[in-house]
Amino acid sequence: MKRGSKLKERFDEKYLKLGATLFLTAVAIILFYFILQNMSHISSAIGTLVNILKPFIYGLIMAYLLCPVFNLVTRRTYHRLENRCKNKRRAFIFAKVMGTTAALAVLIAVFAAVAALLIPQIVKSIVALVTVMPDRIQDFSQWVTKMLAGSRYEALSDSFTNTVNHASEYLMKFIQKRVMPNVGGYVEMISQGLYMTIKTFLNILIGIIVAVYFLNSKEKFKAEICKIIYALFRRDKAEEIFEFGNFTNRTFGGFINGKIIDSLIIGLICFVLMKILGLPYVALCSTIVGVTNIIPFFGPFIGAVPSAIIICVIDPIKAGEFLIMIFALQQFDGNILGPKILGGTTGLSSFWVMFAIILGGGLFGFLGMILGVPVFAIIYHYFKIYTEKRLRRKGLAEETKDYQEFNKYDIDRRDIL
Repeated sequence: MKRGSKLKERFDEKYLKLGATLFLTAVAIILFYFILQNMSHISSAIGTLVNILKPFIYGLIMAYLLCPVFNLVTRRTYHRLENRCKNKRRAFIFAKVMGTTAALAVLIAVFAAVAALLIPQIVKSIVALVTVMPDRIQDFSQWVTKMLAGSRYEALSDSFTNTVNHASEYLMKFIQKRVMPNVGGYVEMISQGLYMTIKTFLNILIGIIVAVYFLNSKEKFKAEICKIIYALFRRDKAEEIFEFGNFTNRTFGGFINGKIIDSLIIGLICFVLMKILGLPYVALCSTIVGVTNIIPFFGPFIGAVPSAIIICVIDPIKAGEFLIMIFALQQFDGNILGPKILGGTTGLSSFWVMFAIILGGGLFGFLGMILGVPVFAIIYHYFKIYTEKRLRRKGLAEETKDYQEFNKYDIDRRDIL
């Protein structure tokens, strides 16, 4: 009788688990279908929420980037005051004030450098480019006409000249008929752009205040998060979550801070080399190269294309010199500077770095190209841990190199390759 009762309990437990699994699967399918059907509404709601929280997002990003400066100054100031000041609390508060001041000084210095050095140079370069463009088109037209003169393709000379003239006439008519009558619309567009600029400036200003609060209260926030996690999860699971958080912080922090330093150095080297070579639009092109260098692997080449086109308008030979310089700079960055600064922060091979950049860029654009590598590195790391854990349970080797010895596992190489 007892045996039959135990069998019934096992039978009920088995089907209870099966029923719960089927129910959760059905709920997941319905939820997924609902998300697909209402994707536009969900995206709109997320976009609205992101716009509202932009000051906090800016603040958290600034706090995260300035945290090393804040920690360094706070720690050193406190160590100097620790033995001199009797009141440890006052010493700690003063150290935090000094850390906050140093972090804000770095932030203001960056904004001031951009405003005072880069923006005027970039505006000057763009104005010069627009001014010289018609003359360069005219020079190019005359050069083509001269090259075709006296050759068997001389008949194409008149055709090319007519094409250029028609294009110029079309451009003038377009300006007279389409651009000039819509000046009011352009004024409205400029007004909207000015409004967005002011709004962004206010968001950044509020973000700076948020960053100051976060830097000075991060220990309290960390304690509150730990408290919530320990309340919701078992101790062993909580420790795993903390380890995940620490690894994510190390990966993101090491990669992003390293790439910013690396890109700043590459931008400065590009600026100096362009000055030495006598290339035009030094500030504009070195800024483009420095900013796009934040994108791993493809960054220098992405920045080189628009820069080379801009220089080519002035002097095609100089554009060629610029491309050769960028290629040499990319080799220096990829083989010497990058590994020195970044080290093994991601743990990914070149293939997976390229895969992460393409996938992240395709899904989330420019931001995805930057953050795709550290995000994929985290996924890759934990999938590797999961795979190795499964292999240990099966009593199999964990190292990838062991699976290159196909004969050891009685696997025909031709079946694999």
